[in-house]
Amino acid sequence: MTFCELYKVILVMALESASGSREEKFLETFFPLISQFAFDKAKDLTEKEKETVKPAGAVFGSSSSVFGSSSSLFGSTWGLLVHCLAQFVTAEKAYMSLSFLEQKGFFHRSKDLKSLYQNLITEIKKVEDSSDQSRQGEFEQLLAHLSGHLCHYLTAKLKTMEFYEQISAMGTMKVINYSDLVIVITDIVQSCSKSFHHPLLSPLKATFGLECDAILHLLQAQILMSDWKFLASLMQLYEAHTKLTTWGATAQLKETKKSTFGSSSKHSGWPALYIWLTKYKGFLLSKFSLYFYDVLQKHTTNNEMKGLITKATEDFVARLMTFQRRSDAHYVSLVLDVQSLGSSYISPGYNHPEKNHTTPQGLDSFPSIFSYPQSERPAQHWPNVVSLISNRPQDSKMICVHDKKAQSTYFLSQVDTKVTLVVIFESKKSEKDSYVNNFIVEFSSSLKGTKLFNHFKPGIKG
Repeated sequence: MTFCELYKVILVMALESASGSREEKFLETFFPLISQFAFDKAKDLTEKEKETVKPAGAVFGSSSSVFGSSSSLFGSTWGLLVHCLAQFVTAEKAYMSLSFLEQKGFFHRSKDLKSLYQNLITEIKKVEDSSDQSRQGEFEQLLAHLSGHLCHYLTAKLKTMEFYEQISAMGTMKVINYSDLVIVITDIVQSCSKSFHHPLLSPLKATFGLECDAILHLLQAQILMSDWKFLASLMQLYEAHTKLTTWGATAQLKETKKSTFGSSSKHSGWPALYIWLTKYKGFLLSKFSLYFYDVLQKHTTNNEMKGLITKATEDFVARLMTFQRRSDAHYVSLVLDVQSLGSSYISPGYNHPEKNHTTPQGLDSFPSIFSYPQSERPAQHWPNVVSLISNRPQDSKMICVHDKKAQSTYFLSQVDTKVTLVVIFESKKSEKDSYVNNFIVEFSSSLKGTKLFNHFKPGIKG
Protein backbone atom coordinates (compact mmCIF):
# COMPACT_ATOMS: atom_id res chain seq x y z
CA MET A 1 0.00 0.00 0.00
CA THR A 2 1.43 3.38 -1.01
CA PHE A 3 1.53 6.41 1.29
CA CYS A 4 -1.17 8.02 -0.84
CA GLU A 5 -3.48 5.01 -0.49
CA LEU A 6 -2.85 4.84 3.26
CA TYR A 7 -3.63 8.56 3.54
CA LYS A 8 -6.95 8.05 1.73
CA VAL A 9 -7.96 5.19 4.05
CA ILE A 10 -7.11 7.16 7.20
CA LEU A 11 -8.93 10.27 5.94
CA VAL A 12 -12.08 8.35 5.04
CA MET A 13 -12.11 6.63 8.45
CA ALA A 14 -11.62 9.99 10.18
CA LEU A 15 -14.50 11.53 8.19
CA GLU A 16 -16.84 8.66 9.03
CA SER A 17 -15.89 8.79 12.71
CA ALA A 18 -16.42 12.55 12.97
CA SER A 19 -19.64 12.50 10.96
CA GLY A 20 -21.03 9.51 12.77
CA SER A 21 -20.61 11.27 16.10
CA ARG A 22 -22.40 14.45 14.95
CA GLU A 23 -25.23 12.58 13.18
CA GLU A 24 -25.76 10.28 16.13
CA LYS A 25 -26.13 13.29 18.40
CA PHE A 26 -28.73 14.63 15.99
CA LEU A 27 -30.69 11.36 16.17
CA GLU A 28 -30.34 11.23 19.96
CA THR A 29 -31.96 14.66 20.12
CA PHE A 30 -34.54 14.21 17.36
CA PHE A 31 -36.49 11.15 18.50
CA PRO A 32 -37.02 12.31 22.12
CA LEU A 33 -38.49 15.54 20.74
CA ILE A 34 -41.08 13.52 18.80
CA SER A 35 -41.97 11.52 21.91
CA GLN A 36 -42.44 14.78 23.86
CA PHE A 37 -44.88 16.27 21.29
CA ALA A 38 -42.21 18.91 20.49
CA PHE A 39 -42.92 18.68 16.76
CA ASP A 40 -41.98 22.28 15.93
CA LYS A 41 -38.57 21.90 17.58
CA ALA A 42 -38.01 18.62 15.75
CA LYS A 43 -38.97 20.28 12.47
CA ASP A 44 -36.50 23.13 13.06
CA LEU A 45 -33.81 20.59 13.88
CA THR A 46 -34.30 18.72 10.60
CA GLU A 47 -34.43 21.93 8.57
CA LYS A 48 -31.09 23.07 10.00
CA GLU A 49 -29.59 19.64 9.33
CA LYS A 50 -30.85 19.68 5.74
CA GLU A 51 -28.92 22.90 5.18
CA THR A 52 -25.67 21.33 6.34
CA VAL A 53 -26.11 18.09 4.41
CA LYS A 54 -24.83 18.37 0.84
CA PRO A 55 -24.26 15.71 -1.80
CA ALA A 56 -20.79 14.25 -1.58
CA GLY A 57 -19.92 15.56 -5.03
CA ALA A 58 -20.64 19.14 -3.95
CA VAL A 59 -18.15 18.79 -1.11
CA PHE A 60 -15.39 16.87 -2.76
CA GLY A 61 -16.05 17.43 -6.46
CA SER A 62 -18.06 15.20 -8.73
CA SER A 63 -14.91 13.50 -10.08
CA SER A 64 -13.15 13.14 -6.76
CA SER A 65 -10.67 10.28 -7.00
CA VAL A 66 -9.66 10.55 -3.36
CA PHE A 67 -12.98 9.44 -1.80
CA GLY A 68 -14.55 7.57 -4.68
CA SER A 69 -18.07 6.13 -4.47
CA SER A 70 -18.08 5.35 -0.76
CA SER A 71 -18.17 9.00 0.33
CA SER A 72 -20.85 9.78 -2.25
CA LEU A 73 -22.95 6.95 -0.92
CA PHE A 74 -22.45 8.15 2.66
CA GLY A 75 -23.61 11.65 1.84
CA SER A 76 -26.67 10.54 -0.13
CA THR A 77 -27.98 8.04 2.45
CA TRP A 78 -27.72 10.44 5.38
CA GLY A 79 -29.20 13.27 3.33
CA LEU A 80 -32.11 11.05 2.27
CA LEU A 81 -32.75 9.99 5.86
CA VAL A 82 -32.77 13.60 7.07
CA HIS A 83 -35.25 14.48 4.32
CA CYS A 84 -37.44 11.54 5.42
CA LEU A 85 -37.26 12.63 9.04
CA ALA A 86 -38.51 16.09 8.08
CA GLN A 87 -41.58 14.44 6.53
CA PHE A 88 -41.77 12.10 9.52
CA VAL A 89 -42.32 15.09 11.83
CA THR A 90 -45.25 16.25 9.68
CA ALA A 91 -46.78 12.76 9.74
CA GLU A 92 -46.44 12.33 13.50
CA LYS A 93 -47.94 15.74 14.23
CA ALA A 94 -50.93 14.99 11.98
CA TYR A 95 -51.35 11.60 13.63
CA MET A 96 -51.39 13.01 17.17
CA SER A 97 -53.76 15.82 16.16
CA LEU A 98 -56.20 13.22 14.70
CA SER A 99 -56.46 15.42 11.62
CA PHE A 100 -56.66 12.28 9.48
CA LEU A 101 -60.21 11.76 10.80
CA GLU A 102 -61.41 15.10 9.49
CA GLN A 103 -63.53 15.31 6.38
CA LYS A 104 -61.97 16.61 3.18
CA GLY A 105 -64.87 16.98 0.79
CA PHE A 106 -66.47 13.55 0.63
CA PHE A 107 -63.36 11.79 1.91
CA HIS A 108 -61.40 11.58 5.14
CA ARG A 109 -57.88 12.98 5.30
CA SER A 110 -56.68 9.54 6.43
CA LYS A 111 -55.91 8.62 2.83
CA ASP A 112 -53.41 11.49 2.61
CA LEU A 113 -51.70 10.63 5.88
CA LYS A 114 -51.59 6.93 5.08
CA SER A 115 -49.96 7.75 1.76
CA LEU A 116 -47.38 9.86 3.58
CA TYR A 117 -46.54 7.01 5.97
CA GLN A 118 -46.38 4.50 3.12
CA ASN A 119 -44.10 6.79 1.09
CA LEU A 120 -41.87 7.22 4.11
CA ILE A 121 -41.58 3.46 4.45
CA THR A 122 -40.56 3.20 0.80
CA GLU A 123 -37.94 5.96 1.06
CA ILE A 124 -36.50 4.79 4.39
CA LYS A 125 -36.12 1.29 2.98
CA LYS A 126 -33.89 2.85 0.32
CA VAL A 127 -31.71 4.18 3.12
CA GLU A 128 -31.66 0.74 4.70
CA ASP A 129 -30.73 -0.98 1.44
CA SER A 130 -28.04 1.58 0.52
CA SER A 131 -26.46 1.55 3.96
CA ASP A 132 -26.68 -2.23 4.17
CA GLN A 133 -24.94 -2.66 0.82
CA SER A 134 -22.06 -0.30 1.58
CA ARG A 135 -20.91 -1.81 4.88
CA GLN A 136 -18.05 0.72 4.86
CA GLY A 137 -18.24 1.68 8.52
CA GLU A 138 -20.11 1.47 11.79
CA PHE A 139 -22.25 4.52 11.07
CA GLU A 140 -23.49 3.04 7.79
CA GLN A 141 -24.45 -0.11 9.67
CA LEU A 142 -26.20 2.04 12.25
CA LEU A 143 -28.27 3.73 9.52
CA ALA A 144 -29.22 0.36 8.06
CA HIS A 145 -30.40 -1.05 11.39
CA LEU A 146 -32.13 2.16 12.43
CA SER A 147 -33.97 2.48 9.11
CA GLY A 148 -35.23 -1.09 9.30
CA HIS A 149 -36.65 -0.57 12.79
CA LEU A 150 -38.12 2.79 11.82
CA CYS A 151 -40.05 1.10 9.01
CA HIS A 152 -41.57 -1.27 11.57
CA TYR A 153 -42.61 1.71 13.67
CA LEU A 154 -44.29 3.39 10.69
CA THR A 155 -46.12 0.16 9.88
CA ALA A 156 -47.43 0.00 13.47
CA LYS A 157 -48.66 3.59 13.15
CA LEU A 158 -50.62 2.67 10.02
CA LYS A 159 -52.34 -0.08 12.03
CA THR A 160 -53.27 2.27 14.87
CA MET A 161 -54.64 4.79 12.36
CA GLU A 162 -57.02 2.11 11.09
CA PHE A 163 -57.88 1.27 14.70
CA TYR A 164 -58.80 4.89 15.45
CA GLU A 165 -60.89 5.00 12.29
CA GLN A 166 -62.86 2.08 13.76
CA ILE A 167 -63.40 4.03 16.97
CA SER A 168 -64.57 7.07 15.02
CA ALA A 169 -67.02 4.98 12.99
CA MET A 170 -68.44 3.35 16.12
CA GLY A 171 -69.71 6.69 17.32
CA THR A 172 -72.62 6.35 14.91
CA MET A 173 -73.50 2.77 15.89
CA LYS A 174 -76.38 1.82 18.17
CA VAL A 175 -74.36 -0.88 19.90
CA ILE A 176 -70.58 -0.64 20.25
CA ASN A 177 -68.69 -3.94 20.29
CA TYR A 178 -65.75 -3.10 22.52
CA SER A 179 -64.46 -6.68 22.37
CA ASP A 180 -63.60 -6.26 18.69
CA LEU A 181 -61.60 -3.15 19.50
CA VAL A 182 -59.72 -4.99 22.26
CA ILE A 183 -58.71 -7.74 19.83
CA VAL A 184 -57.32 -5.20 17.34
CA ILE A 185 -55.34 -3.14 19.85
CA THR A 186 -54.04 -6.26 21.62
CA ASP A 187 -52.58 -7.47 18.34
CA ILE A 188 -50.89 -4.08 17.85
CA VAL A 189 -49.46 -4.16 21.40
CA GLN A 190 -48.04 -7.65 20.89
CA SER A 191 -46.46 -6.78 17.55
CA CYS A 192 -45.06 -3.55 19.03
CA SER A 193 -43.18 -5.47 21.71
CA LYS A 194 -41.36 -7.48 19.04
CA SER A 195 -40.39 -4.72 16.63
CA PHE A 196 -38.58 -1.35 16.39
CA HIS A 197 -36.46 -1.98 19.48
CA HIS A 198 -33.43 -0.02 18.27
CA PRO A 199 -31.92 1.97 21.19
CA LEU A 200 -32.28 5.28 19.32
CA LEU A 201 -36.01 4.60 18.90
CA SER A 202 -36.56 3.77 22.59
CA PRO A 203 -38.36 7.12 23.26
CA LEU A 204 -40.81 6.39 20.43
CA LYS A 205 -41.27 2.79 21.49
CA ALA A 206 -41.95 3.85 25.08
CA THR A 207 -44.58 6.47 24.23
CA PHE A 208 -46.23 4.32 21.57
CA GLY A 209 -46.43 1.49 24.09
CA LEU A 210 -47.99 3.82 26.67
CA GLU A 211 -50.54 5.01 24.10
CA CYS A 212 -51.60 1.49 23.12
CA ASP A 213 -51.59 0.18 26.69
CA ALA A 214 -53.72 3.10 27.87
CA ILE A 215 -56.44 2.59 25.27
CA LEU A 216 -56.35 -1.18 25.85
CA HIS A 217 -56.87 -0.79 29.61
CA LEU A 218 -59.67 1.73 29.06
CA LEU A 219 -61.52 -0.59 26.67
CA GLN A 220 -61.11 -3.53 29.04
CA ALA A 221 -62.45 -1.39 31.89
CA GLN A 222 -65.47 -0.54 29.75
CA ILE A 223 -66.20 -4.22 29.11
CA LEU A 224 -65.68 -5.30 32.72
CA MET A 225 -67.85 -2.45 33.97
CA SER A 226 -70.73 -3.57 31.76
CA ASP A 227 -70.38 -7.02 33.38
CA TRP A 228 -70.57 -5.31 36.80
CA LYS A 229 -67.13 -6.53 37.87
CA PHE A 230 -65.99 -4.04 40.47
CA LEU A 231 -62.39 -4.94 41.29
CA ALA A 232 -61.38 -6.01 37.78
CA SER A 233 -62.67 -2.81 36.16
CA LEU A 234 -61.14 -0.69 38.93
CA MET A 235 -57.70 -2.23 38.33
CA GLN A 236 -57.97 -1.57 34.58
CA LEU A 237 -58.84 2.07 35.28
CA TYR A 238 -55.85 2.34 37.59
CA GLU A 239 -53.53 0.88 34.93
CA ALA A 240 -54.90 3.28 32.31
CA HIS A 241 -54.40 6.22 34.68
CA THR A 242 -50.80 5.13 35.34
CA LYS A 243 -49.99 4.85 31.62
CA LEU A 244 -51.50 8.25 30.80
CA THR A 245 -49.76 9.92 33.73
CA THR A 246 -46.41 8.44 32.71
CA TRP A 247 -46.97 9.48 29.10
CA GLY A 248 -47.93 13.00 30.15
CA ALA A 249 -44.87 13.33 32.40
CA THR A 250 -42.68 12.40 29.43
CA ALA A 251 -44.08 15.27 27.39
CA GLN A 252 -43.62 17.83 30.16
CA LEU A 253 -46.01 20.32 28.56
CA LYS A 254 -47.21 23.28 30.56
CA GLU A 255 -50.74 24.61 30.84
CA THR A 256 -51.38 27.97 29.26
CA LYS A 257 -52.08 31.03 31.37
CA LYS A 258 -55.59 32.25 31.95
CA SER A 259 -57.14 34.20 29.14
CA THR A 260 -58.55 37.71 29.45
CA PHE A 261 -61.91 36.14 30.29
CA GLY A 262 -60.42 34.29 33.25
CA SER A 263 -60.73 30.82 31.74
CA SER A 264 -57.90 28.38 31.15
CA SER A 265 -57.61 25.11 29.28
CA LYS A 266 -56.36 22.25 31.39
CA HIS A 267 -55.15 20.35 28.34
CA SER A 268 -54.02 23.35 26.29
CA GLY A 269 -50.93 22.44 24.29
CA TRP A 270 -51.61 18.71 24.40
CA PRO A 271 -52.36 16.92 21.12
CA ALA A 272 -55.94 15.86 20.38
CA LEU A 273 -55.27 12.14 20.80
CA TYR A 274 -53.92 12.55 24.33
CA ILE A 275 -56.78 14.86 25.25
CA TRP A 276 -59.37 12.35 24.01
CA LEU A 277 -57.78 9.50 25.97
CA THR A 278 -57.89 11.56 29.18
CA LYS A 279 -61.54 12.39 28.47
CA TYR A 280 -62.28 8.71 27.94
CA LYS A 281 -60.70 7.91 31.30
CA GLY A 282 -62.74 10.67 32.94
CA PHE A 283 -65.94 9.32 31.37
CA LEU A 284 -65.24 5.79 32.64
CA LEU A 285 -64.51 7.06 36.15
CA SER A 286 -67.89 8.85 36.11
CA LYS A 287 -69.60 5.72 34.89
CA PHE A 288 -67.81 3.62 37.51
CA SER A 289 -69.07 5.98 40.23
CA LEU A 290 -72.64 5.36 39.10
CA TYR A 291 -72.46 1.59 38.52
CA PHE A 292 -70.80 0.93 41.88
CA TYR A 293 -72.30 3.78 43.85
CA ASP A 294 -73.70 1.50 46.57
CA VAL A 295 -70.40 -0.36 46.95
CA LEU A 296 -68.36 2.83 47.23
CA GLN A 297 -70.84 4.48 49.58
CA LYS A 298 -70.37 1.72 52.15
CA HIS A 299 -66.74 2.75 52.62
CA THR A 300 -67.18 6.50 53.11
CA THR A 301 -69.59 9.16 54.34
CA ASN A 302 -72.40 10.60 52.24
CA ASN A 303 -70.76 14.04 52.12
CA GLU A 304 -67.40 12.65 51.07
CA MET A 305 -69.03 10.45 48.45
CA LYS A 306 -70.94 13.41 47.06
CA GLY A 307 -67.78 15.50 47.00
CA LEU A 308 -65.84 12.85 45.10
CA ILE A 309 -68.54 12.34 42.49
CA THR A 310 -68.95 16.05 41.82
CA LYS A 311 -65.25 16.17 40.89
CA ALA A 312 -65.81 13.59 38.15
CA THR A 313 -66.14 14.57 34.50
CA GLU A 314 -69.87 13.84 34.58
CA ASP A 315 -72.03 13.48 37.68
CA PHE A 316 -74.38 10.78 36.41
CA VAL A 317 -75.77 10.23 39.91
CA ALA A 318 -76.85 13.87 40.31
CA ARG A 319 -78.37 13.87 36.83
CA LEU A 320 -80.57 10.88 37.64
CA MET A 321 -81.61 12.33 40.98
CA THR A 322 -82.44 15.69 39.45
CA PHE A 323 -84.45 14.03 36.69
CA GLN A 324 -86.43 11.96 39.20
CA ARG A 325 -87.42 15.03 41.17
CA ARG A 326 -88.28 17.23 38.19
CA SER A 327 -90.22 14.56 36.33
CA ASP A 328 -91.95 13.33 39.49
CA ALA A 329 -91.00 9.76 38.60
CA HIS A 330 -91.79 7.12 41.20
CA TYR A 331 -88.60 5.16 40.60
CA VAL A 332 -85.45 5.47 38.48
CA SER A 333 -83.13 2.51 38.21
CA LEU A 334 -80.34 0.83 36.28
CA VAL A 335 -81.17 -2.85 35.94
CA LEU A 336 -78.58 -5.55 35.19
CA ASP A 337 -79.45 -8.66 33.16
CA VAL A 338 -77.58 -11.34 35.11
CA GLN A 339 -78.91 -14.11 32.86
CA SER A 340 -76.76 -12.82 30.01
CA LEU A 341 -73.67 -13.11 32.24
CA GLY A 342 -74.30 -16.75 33.10
CA SER A 343 -71.96 -18.40 35.59
CA SER A 344 -69.44 -15.53 35.37
CA TYR A 345 -71.66 -13.30 37.51
CA ILE A 346 -70.43 -12.39 40.98
CA SER A 347 -71.81 -9.86 43.41
CA PRO A 348 -70.22 -6.39 43.33
CA GLY A 349 -67.33 -5.40 45.57
CA TYR A 350 -64.45 -7.63 46.58
CA ASN A 351 -65.11 -11.38 46.49
CA HIS A 352 -62.71 -14.06 47.65
CA PRO A 353 -61.59 -16.09 44.61
CA GLU A 354 -62.35 -19.41 46.35
CA LYS A 355 -65.82 -18.37 47.45
CA ASN A 356 -68.66 -20.23 45.74
CA HIS A 357 -71.10 -18.04 43.84
CA THR A 358 -74.67 -18.92 43.00
CA THR A 359 -76.30 -17.37 39.95
CA PRO A 360 -79.55 -15.52 40.85
CA GLN A 361 -82.75 -16.95 39.43
CA GLY A 362 -86.16 -15.58 38.48
CA LEU A 363 -86.82 -11.95 39.33
CA ASP A 364 -83.52 -11.84 41.25
CA SER A 365 -81.64 -12.32 37.98
CA PHE A 366 -82.48 -8.67 37.16
CA PRO A 367 -81.02 -6.76 40.13
CA SER A 368 -81.07 -3.00 40.40
CA ILE A 369 -77.45 -1.80 40.46
CA PHE A 370 -78.50 1.80 41.11
CA SER A 371 -81.88 3.19 42.12
CA TYR A 372 -83.43 6.39 43.33
CA PRO A 373 -85.14 7.29 45.59
CA GLN A 374 -85.69 3.81 47.02
CA SER A 375 -82.86 1.53 48.07
CA GLU A 376 -84.94 -1.56 47.35
CA ARG A 377 -86.80 -2.34 44.15
CA PRO A 378 -90.59 -1.86 44.15
CA ALA A 379 -91.87 -5.43 44.35
CA GLN A 380 -95.24 -4.62 42.76
CA HIS A 381 -93.58 -3.29 39.59
CA TRP A 382 -90.69 -5.74 39.20
CA PRO A 383 -92.51 -8.52 37.31
CA ASN A 384 -93.53 -5.94 34.69
CA VAL A 385 -89.99 -4.53 34.51
CA VAL A 386 -88.41 -7.98 34.05
CA SER A 387 -90.98 -8.94 31.42
CA LEU A 388 -90.41 -5.72 29.45
CA ILE A 389 -86.61 -6.12 29.53
CA SER A 390 -86.79 -9.79 28.51
CA ASN A 391 -89.16 -9.18 25.61
CA ARG A 392 -87.76 -5.87 24.41
CA PRO A 393 -86.73 -5.78 20.73
CA GLN A 394 -82.93 -5.70 20.39
CA ASP A 395 -82.88 -2.72 18.04
CA SER A 396 -85.27 -0.54 20.05
CA LYS A 397 -83.93 2.81 21.26
CA MET A 398 -86.56 3.41 23.91
CA ILE A 399 -89.90 1.85 24.75
CA CYS A 400 -92.83 3.30 26.66
CA VAL A 401 -95.61 1.06 28.04
CA HIS A 402 -98.65 2.04 30.07
CA ASP A 403 -100.13 -0.71 32.25
CA LYS A 404 -103.79 0.06 32.98
CA LYS A 405 -104.01 -2.59 35.67
CA ALA A 406 -101.04 -1.25 37.58
CA GLN A 407 -101.97 2.32 36.60
CA SER A 408 -98.32 2.94 35.85
CA THR A 409 -96.14 3.91 32.90
CA TYR A 410 -92.75 2.34 32.19
CA PHE A 411 -89.92 3.86 30.12
CA LEU A 412 -87.00 1.61 29.22
CA SER A 413 -83.77 2.33 27.36
CA GLN A 414 -80.67 0.17 26.96
CA VAL A 415 -77.61 2.01 28.23
CA ASP A 416 -75.12 -0.85 28.08
CA THR A 417 -74.90 -4.35 26.66
CA LYS A 418 -76.45 -5.80 29.82
CA VAL A 419 -77.81 -2.72 31.60
CA THR A 420 -81.19 -1.02 31.09
CA LEU A 421 -82.38 2.35 32.34
CA VAL A 422 -85.87 1.97 33.83
CA VAL A 423 -88.13 4.90 34.76
CA ILE A 424 -91.45 4.17 36.48
CA PHE A 425 -94.35 6.62 36.83
CA GLU A 426 -97.31 5.64 38.99
CA SER A 427 -99.63 7.48 36.63
CA LYS A 428 -100.40 7.65 32.95
CA LYS A 429 -97.54 9.39 31.19
CA SER A 430 -97.49 10.35 27.53
CA GLU A 431 -94.80 8.62 25.47
CA LYS A 432 -94.35 11.98 23.72
CA ASP A 433 -93.41 13.81 26.92
CA SER A 434 -90.51 15.92 25.65
CA TYR A 435 -88.67 16.31 28.96
CA VAL A 436 -88.74 12.59 29.74
CA ASN A 437 -87.89 11.54 26.19
CA ASN A 438 -85.06 14.01 25.75
CA PHE A 439 -83.48 13.09 29.06
CA ILE A 440 -83.63 9.32 28.48
CA VAL A 441 -82.23 9.55 24.95
CA GLU A 442 -79.43 11.94 25.91
CA PHE A 443 -78.57 10.12 29.14
CA SER A 444 -78.49 6.73 27.42
CA SER A 445 -76.23 8.07 24.69
CA SER A 446 -73.84 9.53 27.26
CA LEU A 447 -73.69 6.38 29.35
CA LYS A 448 -73.13 4.12 26.34
CA GLY A 449 -70.12 6.16 25.30
CA THR A 450 -71.63 6.73 21.86
CA LYS A 451 -71.43 10.48 22.33
CA LEU A 452 -67.79 10.29 23.41
CA PHE A 453 -66.77 8.07 20.49
CA ASN A 454 -68.59 10.28 18.03
CA HIS A 455 -66.62 13.24 19.36
CA PHE A 456 -63.36 11.43 18.60
CA LYS A 457 -63.24 13.36 15.32
CA PRO A 458 -61.49 16.74 15.60
CA GLY A 459 -63.66 19.82 15.38
CA ILE A 460 -66.73 18.22 16.99
CA LYS A 461 -67.58 19.84 20.28
CA GLY A 462 -68.50 17.69 23.24
